[in-house]
Amino acid sequence: MSETAESKAASSAKAETSKVTEVKAKAPVIPLRIDKAAAAIARTTEFDLRPRALRHLAVKLSFILCVVIPTLCGAIYFAFIASDRYAAGAGFSVRSMDSSVAGGDFLGAITGLSSVGTTTTDSYILLEYLRSRELLESLREDIDFQRAYGGEDVDFFYRLDVSAPIEDIVAYWDWMISTSYDNTSSILTFEVQAFSPEDAERVADLIVGYSQNLINRLSEQARNDAVEFAKKEVASAELRLKIIREEMRDFRSTSNAIDPTASAAAQVELVAGIERELIDLRSRLGSMLTSLDPDAPSVRQIRQQIESLEQELRLKQNEVGVRTSDDPSVGSNLSGLLADYERLKVEQEFAQQAYATALSSLERARMEADRQQRFLAVFKSPSLPQQAIYPQRLLNTGLVFLVALILWSIGVLIAYSIRDHMR
Repeated sequence: MSETAESKAASSAKAETSKVTEVKAKAPVIPLRIDKAAAAIARTTEFDLRPRALRHLAVKLSFILCVVIPTLCGAIYFAFIASDRYAAGAGFSVRSMDSSVAGGDFLGAITGLSSVGTTTTDSYILLEYLRSRELLESLREDIDFQRAYGGEDVDFFYRLDVSAPIEDIVAYWDWMISTSYDNTSSILTFEVQAFSPEDAERVADLIVGYSQNLINRLSEQARNDAVEFAKKEVASAELRLKIIREEMRDFRSTSNAIDPTASAAAQVELVAGIERELIDLRSRLGSMLTSLDPDAPSVRQIRQQIESLEQELRLKQNEVGVRTSDDPSVGSNLSGLLADYERLKVEQEFAQQAYATALSSLERARMEADRQQRFLAVFKSPSLPQQAIYPQRLLNTGLVFLVALILWSIGVLIAYSIRDHMR
């Protein structure tokens, strides 16, 4: 009976278990989200392992190609191929003979501007001249420029091409020379490079000579321009004075009078004398008529004298220019001569003063031009270099590495930025 109870209990437990299993089978299964995240991470890791390794390899290869190899090439070039370049230079200043310039150096030092006046302009002209085609042409005439800079012993990078146009040669010369100018002290310096010490010294000496010739030429031209204007003024004043003198001579020859003013004064004095004599005769005539008849011989004689003097007075008044009639042509001879003479005399005096002023201006212009003469004061002459200071091999190799590294870094950053935006 006990066995029967046990069997019943086992069968009931079995039935309950089967029911639970059926319920579980019929219910839906809900997976956890953490399983999906883990699966996604696993898939990403599985698919990205190979591209990441390729990217790292590409970055390393690009570093070798863009940085290491250019640096090695630059080091090999500067160490074994680049030719030695010797440098020679000079220092000078454009000065003026004007003594007043020396006192302005303190002001120039404070303001940072040169106080030498127009010498500053000459210094900048000279600064441009050192790099100009004109100086290069002079060098090519005085030295074998092609041998000095285009020889077989010069490395391929710095070797001058024989068939290059003049513009390229000027650009090449700009490599070989360096210049500087100090506004405060008005000192100009230059340094020229060559592939032998003798050529460097020779080229530097020639440049100093060319610079001196240029400053002398500019100074002489400025002096001639200043004096030439004053000379033109003197020539114009002299020509004007000569014309006035010619007119004065023609006037005196046609008027037969050296000084019409003196002649007029004499004529006026003569007229005054005649008038005084007429007054005296008329006074005598009046007194005689009180005691004598009008027909008396002495009265007639006095009247004849009066008529004669009156006729002479009219003639002299006409000569002097006094109007004694209604005819406008009467009495204009001496007055016209005096007017012409006075006009010519005034013009002659003015022309003489203008000529004297022009001569004085010419002398002042010459003195000023001589006082402002400029010259090149060389305080540092070219010397023979004993050691090649160019190329600076370690510095140039370091610069090649630095530039290549910067360019490579910029390229890598751009590539990664593009990759991130394409995701």
